[in-house]
Formats: sequence, C-alpha cells, structure tokens
Amino acid sequence: MEMRSPKLGKREEAATAKWSNLCLDVMQMVLEKLSATDFNRAKAVCSGWLSASRQSVRKQNQTPWLILFPYERSYGYSCRMLNPGEKGLVYRSRNLGVEFTQSRCMATCGSWLLMYLVRGGRPKLYILNPLSRDRINLPPLESSKSDIIFSAKRFCIGDQQPRRESALTDLSSEWEKSVLWVEERSKNYLVVWSHGDCLFFSKKGDNVWRMFHVRIIGLTDFVCKGLMLYMYIRLSFIEIYDFSGDSPVALTHPPYPFYRRPRFLSPFIINRIAVTTSGEALLVTIYNIHKTSRTFYVYKMNHATNKWDEMASLGDQALIVDLGITVSAKDVQGFKSNSIYFSGVGFGTDHIFIYSLATRKVEPFMASTNKFFDARWFIPNV
Repeated sequence: MEMRSPKLGKREEAATAKWSNLCLDVMQMVLEKLSATDFNRAKAVCSGWLSASRQSVRKQNQTPWLILFPYERSYGYSCRMLNPGEKGLVYRSRNLGVEFTQSRCMATCGSWLLMYLVRGGRPKLYILNPLSRDRINLPPLESSKSDIIFSAKRFCIGDQQPRRESALTDLSSEWEKSVLWVEERSKNYLVVWSHGDCLFFSKKGDNVWRMFHVRIIGLTDFVCKGLMLYMYIRLSFIEIYDFSGDSPVALTHPPYPFYRRPRFLSPFIINRIAVTTSGEALLVTIYNIHKTSRTFYVYKMNHATNKWDEMASLGDQALIVDLGITVSAKDVQGFKSNSIYFSGVGFGTDHIFIYSLATRKVEPFMASTNKFFDARWFIPNV
C-alpha cells in the first residue's frame, strides 16, 4: 500500500482551499466565459463563487431546448427539457400543477409557454414560465365586452349584433395557430391566435380579446418576432404588421407576393413562414412530411428581381420550424448550422428530427418519445 507524505497532503489541502478563495477578478473572468448552464453550476460551488456570480455579466442563453409534455400525471405534473449540447442529460421541471397536465402548449417565447385549457367545456388561455412557475392570466374568452364571445360549443363575433357565428374548433388543432411574445423584464406580452380567417390578439393591459381589423382570406401561417407579425396568405402574399401601438399598423404596401411552381406533385405539401435574425422573411416548403422521403426547401426574397430565390444554405444559422425563426448556431455546442429543426407540432412526437440542407438527409433527434404526447422548441432564460 502506497504511503502519502503528510507534507504533500497538507499542500494539496491548501491548494484546494485556495481554489475557492480566488480573487474576485479571476472568478469573474471565469464566470463570464461560461455558457448559461455552466454559469449556474459554477455559482453553486460555494459562497465565494455565488457572490462573484452576482457581480458578473452572465451570457444570455442562445441555445434552443426541446420541452416534452408527458401524458397526464405520468410524470407528476411536470415536464422534461433537453439541451442539445448536453447529450443524455434530461432536466425535469418542478411540480407545475394539475392544470398544466390538462393543458396543451400552443406557442413558446423565451422561457414562456402559451397554454390552452378546456375544463368543463370552457376554453382558457394563459402564459406560464415552467422554470420560475410565474404565470400571466389572459382575458377570459367568454367576455361579453370582447369582439369575440365564446361558449362551450359556439362563438360569435361582434358587439350587440353578432356578425358571424360558427362552431368553435379546438384551438390547439393543426388547423389553428397561435404566437406569443413576452419581454422578460417588464412582462409585456403579445398573444395572437387564429380561428379560420380571423385573427384575435391581446396585449398587456387588455382585459378583453380584440379582433384583428383586417379579415385575412386564405391565412396559411404567421409568426411573431418581437411586436412584428409576419403573415403568409394563401393567395401568395406576405404581410407584415407592427403591434407596438394601440392598433396594428401595416408595414408592407402592397404586400410582396410569393409563388413558385411545386418541384413535384405531392398530396403532402406544407408552406411555412420564418423570420431570420435580421428580420427578413423566408418561405419554407415541406414535401411528404408524413413519409421518410420528406424534403425541405427554403426561399428568400430577391428584392432586385422581386422574385423568391431558393437558398442553397442557411450559413451558420439554423431554422426552427415551430418557432418560425432562425437562430445563430455558430459556436453553439450541440446545435447544427445549416439545418432545419422540426418538433412534430401537429404531427405527433414521432416527427422530431433535424434536416440537413447540405446533405438533404433527416436525422432523428430522439430515440424514443412514446411517453410524451407533444414537444416544442423554446429558448429558456437559464
């Protein structure tokens, strides 16, 4: 058995003790070079590192995570979260309550989720942060003061004399869509959701839902970037509206068209809109989404020719279909550039994959998702 020198042991103990008592400047230099998740781990080392973290500028997390929603009660009123840069590591949220397991996620923004709940035939929307458990309650859908009046099965639009009445479909179905924007510090928010050709929205301070002043015929898809709403119209137009004021203002006069002859005939063609980090609109065409031969094509407006050109590459960016945005993948561990991330929204958790524009091949993101009914990409403030 090897005997260790007492003097050597004391020197090692002294070195260990000094590690936790580094000068503040050195600890701050280390902390500010760490990723958001490693920063949180480092500040838990000891009281000295915790104190240094409070005086350091933490990097904002830029890595999209995948949040998985388990079947009701199967995971104790919580959800699971995966960071692509930490393979094999799965985070579990705290208890989010019974109502969470009965709700469906409609959209995400940062750490926030837009949740849809139908209990006792009465639909409800609310915003939830699964990390902090903060909640923002939204106006009731049954408000008689709103432009829209919901009941258990039907809704009507208008003030005293309803102008339209129709069956209320499931707002979480693949035929309807919602988008969410939340400013982390002020908790200012914008929620927009569709029902048929109508859009409804609510902002912080509203106590009712408001109907979008322009009825959109053929609305196919829309995304939100900040307070800007980008809409793709089936009649081959993209329209952009600014929601920073009391009422939305059109920024495209006239809207610019989008039309391309399909590359090949397919009964499963889906068109989606996305917005780049610089605010440019992209069109994404998906062929054969239900099959293993699924293919993606991305188009960008050429303002010189007023035509849409196919993009051969996204460069160092990645496109997240269900968020409708591109994000920088440069120096982001575990996140692949020039790729398209699809989380299966509207198609089930069997459709969670990564599509490479370079190789035109699909790579599954997860081996097994049979314990979860839904999944969404989000960019948590961790």
